Amino acid sequence: MPIPKRLCVVAVFLMLATPIWARQTIDFNHDWRFFRPADAEAHSIDLAPASSAFADGAWDLVTVPHTVRLEPFDASGGRNYQGVCWYRKHFTPDSASQGQKLLLLFDGAMQVADVYLNGKKIFTHYGGYLPFTIDITAAVQFGSDNVLALRLDNSDNPEVPPGKLQNALDFCYFGGLYRQVHLDVLDRLHVSDVMLAGKPAGGGVFVSFPSVSKEAAVVQVQTEVINENSDAKPATVLQELLDSSGKVIATDSADVSLAAGQAKTATQRLNVSSPSLWHPEHPYLYTLRTTISHAGKPTDEQQTHIGIRTFNFDAQHGLTINGEKFVSLGANRHQDHPYVGYALSPETQYRDAVKLREAGFTSIRSHYPQDPAFVDACDKLGMLLIVSNPGWQFAGDAVFDQRVYQDAREMIRRDRNHACVILWEAQLNESNNRNLYPTLQKIVHEEYPFDPCYSAGDSVGGADWDVVYLRNNGSKPGWIREIGDQVDNWSDQQSRSRVARGWGETAQLVQAWSHVDAINRGYTGGGGGGRGAPTTTPSVANDRATGIDLWAGIDAYRGYHHQAFLGAPIDLFRIPKFDMYFFQSQRPPQVHIDGISDGPMVFIANYATFQSPTMVTVFSNCQQVRLSQNGVEVATQKPMPGYALPHAPFSFKVGQFSQDQTTMFMTGVARPGTRVGELKAEGIIDGKVVATYTIRAPGVPAKLRIEADLCGQNLVADGNDWIRIHAYVCDARGTTHPYANDEITFAVEGEGQIIDDARIHANPIRAEAGIATALVRSTEHAGNVTIRATAFGLTPAEMTIQSAAK
Repeated sequence: MPIPKRLCVVAVFLMLATPIWARQTIDFNHDWRFFRPADAEAHSIDLAPASSAFADGAWDLVTVPHTVRLEPFDASGGRNYQGVCWYRKHFTPDSASQGQKLLLLFDGAMQVADVYLNGKKIFTHYGGYLPFTIDITAAVQFGSDNVLALRLDNSDNPEVPPGKLQNALDFCYFGGLYRQVHLDVLDRLHVSDVMLAGKPAGGGVFVSFPSVSKEAAVVQVQTEVINENSDAKPATVLQELLDSSGKVIATDSADVSLAAGQAKTATQRLNVSSPSLWHPEHPYLYTLRTTISHAGKPTDEQQTHIGIRTFNFDAQHGLTINGEKFVSLGANRHQDHPYVGYALSPETQYRDAVKLREAGFTSIRSHYPQDPAFVDACDKLGMLLIVSNPGWQFAGDAVFDQRVYQDAREMIRRDRNHACVILWEAQLNESNNRNLYPTLQKIVHEEYPFDPCYSAGDSVGGADWDVVYLRNNGSKPGWIREIGDQVDNWSDQQSRSRVARGWGETAQLVQAWSHVDAINRGYTGGGGGGRGAPTTTPSVANDRATGIDLWAGIDAYRGYHHQAFLGAPIDLFRIPKFDMYFFQSQRPPQVHIDGISDGPMVFIANYATFQSPTMVTVFSNCQQVRLSQNGVEVATQKPMPGYALPHAPFSFKVGQFSQDQTTMFMTGVARPGTRVGELKAEGIIDGKVVATYTIRAPGVPAKLRIEADLCGQNLVADGNDWIRIHAYVCDARGTTHPYANDEITFAVEGEGQIIDDARIHANPIRAEAGIATALVRSTEHAGNVTIRATAFGLTPAEMTIQSAAK
């Protein structure tokens, strides 16, 4: 097929736009051709698409991150596509790049990836949650068309971690080239790629901190430089540390002599006076700029964002960060989303991180390594990260074991420079690690041979991790990895904590109070219930405290049950349940993180309808709450007694929310003096009102209101970013009707389009609890995106946002 003209121009231009010595990172996310066979053909398609002569003009033109298939909202129970798909991309490296190195970097492809270049197989990668790099220098044809082809297969495979059959798995392997792709063009004298180097504690740039205090810190940088020229090359390695304003505050230079084909590591130290230390409550980041030069001419440059910090786990004194006691209340997170599966853009990954941080969570865990963009967001927003080896209730054969070991190494190599990382969970979650444990424990400390470094896992089967999750007897520091999700049995999956937002306020209150009780037990050492809950745990209320992670922060899809997991405080469309505000109330009111809505808060967990309970729950992180009904103070109270939580809930008894003899207030035409079903909560600290929240009884649905769920991150005009648009069914005064289920139709004009197809029925969509959601994807051109929402009998709503160039 003809090569897309825009692709050729971009590829050639990018390779010529910068001096020949500079590292060029080229966006390889655009202009992929994609083919997914029909379900019946998923395992029978032959290898013809690997051929460079294959005609792919009829294939879909797609942008990465990309999902193998859009899925309907109900995607649990093994209904997601499982099988083979193909991606092909044409590109033309300019002849001027000949003599340089070309490295192709994949952030993630689900889950067995066979890679072909110009008809020849050049690489196979096993596993969908970690990156891989391919040196394509020798296989590329400079100055002419090259064809890159990927055959991906997310079918069941017991030799590829996590390994468990998907119809028995607690999450889904959504398929596709679902993370970003880049092409690095390098001088032959450069910093080595950490994945290609394949060396324990080696390759690339490795930053550690031999000494950290408020007065001074030492930043140690190991840099492996490789000379892939045919002759010897002396090189200079310059390290510069920049503060957040871009000012260079420390430097060090080292000379290395490299024979042809040789790699050497330079170890340098930067001394920093009065450092700004990284901490979840003040996540300060520096930029480390590493420059390689030869004969005074730069040949490579890399930038690494780092946070200067130290931490310590102690069996008796818990977790300290920079010498200060810290207890983390966090959550587990799966990376999927309605319709698009795993294919979240970097900006959408960041928006998820904002949601979780604003909910008050200060640590994140999962069953596999998160997207690099999400890890970056944890650095920026101050969320501790437990990096987990892909696994869940499964142990395989010898081939599987070797891939588990390799995953453990690669997850540490990828994330070792991130300030947010606090634990390396090398184990396979809830699996038989008896035979794996000794090697995995050794791998953690081989790959990260500096302090602080802590492995983590369940202390079963003789495993002796540095930090333990289960059955802690006090000899090791402990962390509660999953709390708050207790089901009555593992088949029916019903629970007080598993609640859909649309089930109403009573169900949501039951969920919230179940988590109040569970987290409180975690804080008092009684365990929190849930999957593998500790029989004894370190009390978060005493010196042994470390952290508690809720299962889970956001509702997620499952392979083994047709109903999605509903036990999170945030639903699949990232809309909060009442429960979210309980967790939000546990955050310190005095802490402020840039880019986050935080600080003092107060929330009334009630809809103020005719059917609403008149015993009202209020969540707040303030010292007192004053509640008023229809302008008259009900009471000013302190938190409920008897809780070990940082901020216990409040409870008030109020009157009925509306007069029996009139509902005129619902249409906004009631006579003066009519009660309007209003509750107002004021959060008070040190005698001052610092937060306010008001609810009003909902009237008859009359109109729509729409909002763009941007989370402080503009819609990026790159063709792969997307945002949620929420349409609210409101009464005449703008109050959302909590039980409305109107069918809402979305339309988009300008530089955007709705994510939908004939199979998933995403538009129109019925509102749940008064809110309907559509996903709107950007085009590759910045400009106005106008969204309109309509529904029978309701006044339409319209808004315009501006997509921004990347």
